[in-house]
Amino acid sequence: MYTIDEAFEILSKNKLTSHKETVRNWVRKGVIKAEPLESRKKGYRISEAALEQFIKERMPDGWEMYPESVTGDVRDVVKNEEETPYHVEVDVEAIKEQGRIEMWHQVAGRWLWEGHLDITRTMVRHAIEHRGHTKKFEKFVWERCLKDSAPRKKPRVLYLVDAFLFEEERVPFDQDFGIKEEQIMQALIEHVRLRKRSGMYKDESGSR
Repeated sequence: MYTIDEAFEILSKNKLTSHKETVRNWVRKGVIKAEPLESRKKGYRISEAALEQFIKERMPDGWEMYPESVTGDVRDVVKNEEETPYHVEVDVEAIKEQGRIEMWHQVAGRWLWEGHLDITRTMVRHAIEHRGHTKKFEKFVWERCLKDSAPRKKPRVLYLVDAFLFEEERVPFDQDFGIKEEQIMQALIEHVRLRKRSGMYKDESGSR
């Protein structure tokens, strides 16, 4: 049986969440099956089977928790990827990453966000200046932020683990930056730039 802290360590190591409070929310809402102790104030206990089921449900179809193709103790293989054969390491990481993405969409679909970032015009300006883009593009990005958050007057993005929701898409943080605000803003700028370059905004009235 795992405590909340122990379950968080396992989930965070596999990059399924970065906040212990998220695990508590999943337990309270029944996303992760758990048994309360004498009272809920004293905490919960999560069985190994329940935690494994939670992880397995978020892996791609056809993925087995402990595939027969991997020799030795599979739990150790997954936890110590640097010690595994090259082809196994690549396969495990690719499958885990796909599982994280699917899990992200499932949790986001239930509106279980970790937090949000309010976006200001100054934040957009600083991110634009860092990348050396034009004032015209800065205005365009700000218009996209306003439109994405409508009818709210102040734009914001909702985030979960290492990605945020913008224009109905999952946008991963820019991990080249150390501060979450910069990780989000720089990723947002690049997201808009790529969509604009590909012509995805041309059919929208008022877009240039």
